[in-house]
Amino acid sequence: MDRKAKIIFKEWLFIILGWITITYLYYLVSVWGIRQLMKDNVITEYLDTGYAHLEIILLGLVFGTLFSFINSFLDRTKIGKKSFGAVIIIKSGLYLLAFLIAGLVIYFVYNVFEILTEVQWQESVGILTTQYIISAAVYFSLAIVFMNFIIQVNRKFGRGNLLKLLFGKYHSPKDEEHIFMFMDLQGSTAIAERLGHNKYSQLMQNCFHDLTDIVIKYQASIYQYVGDEVVLNWDMKTGLKNLNCIKSYFAFERKLKSKEKFYMKNFETAPFFKCGVDCGEVTVAEIGEIKREIAYHGDVLNTAARIEKKCTPLNKKMIISEYLEKELPENIDGFSKEPIGEIALKGKKGKIILFSIEYRN
Repeated sequence: MDRKAKIIFKEWLFIILGWITITYLYYLVSVWGIRQLMKDNVITEYLDTGYAHLEIILLGLVFGTLFSFINSFLDRTKIGKKSFGAVIIIKSGLYLLAFLIAGLVIYFVYNVFEILTEVQWQESVGILTTQYIISAAVYFSLAIVFMNFIIQVNRKFGRGNLLKLLFGKYHSPKDEEHIFMFMDLQGSTAIAERLGHNKYSQLMQNCFHDLTDIVIKYQASIYQYVGDEVVLNWDMKTGLKNLNCIKSYFAFERKLKSKEKFYMKNFETAPFFKCGVDCGEVTVAEIGEIKREIAYHGDVLNTAARIEKKCTPLNKKMIISEYLEKELPENIDGFSKEPIGEIALKGKKGKIILFSIEYRN
């Protein structure tokens, strides 16, 4: 199972278990808490048999699976790019359909195994009041909003960072070893002037969309987007593993080349990114009050940014620092590594030895 499949599997598992938990909470609050106060009827008899647990698990499993599918499917289609209001309306209709399907599955299972007789079904439907149905609709509607909120917040902060924020991992600054890659669109100023800011924004949206699978496959984290620039980072072990910090850039380059016809047709541009990479110790801290995020501080970021700016004058697509080069194998399979020499970087006192990396076909 590749990394993208693992991430999807974990998200689906979280959603399914979440919906089982949410359904249990509803039954706990609405029924079990007042069981002793209820008059004996077909509902109380059903609760006493314990079959309510089966209903809860089936509802959570089926609806959670359909909920995950709806979100994943819409995110990959043009529907996901529509206005926020349109997406909400479409999703709401599909969630309602999913809830009906989950109910039908439960009805089918109960009939097949004869858990409830037809008379018991009719009696249970007659007991349900309008107020009970409305309360259930309100509860599960709020639960849907909450579940989507958690998913979107997790994606906003980066997968795994939400838990770090919740548990305060970086409430006190910590020193860690990281690799940072700054990637910038070549000739961005001229492209922006020619396309106009709206069309240019669409170009960047598409480029960064094409970067998503690369980030997942090569286990990178997106630290931030800055205009036409994106900053990727890895912890040292992950970045060096299987040359993730090198292969990711060239995989992105190949991805853009494979879609050159699309970009030329829609933007009259074949986008090309250059990058600078450095590694070393950084301080990781949770910052901000109105808007909280995990931030990295250290000379590594400044150096990687300055190295990236040297790509154009040196006519190189990927340049790395001497510090990263020391961590790499002497011979990199599939790539050539050439020393550029000692280069002075803006804002730094001493010179730094740089190396260029090229992909060997």
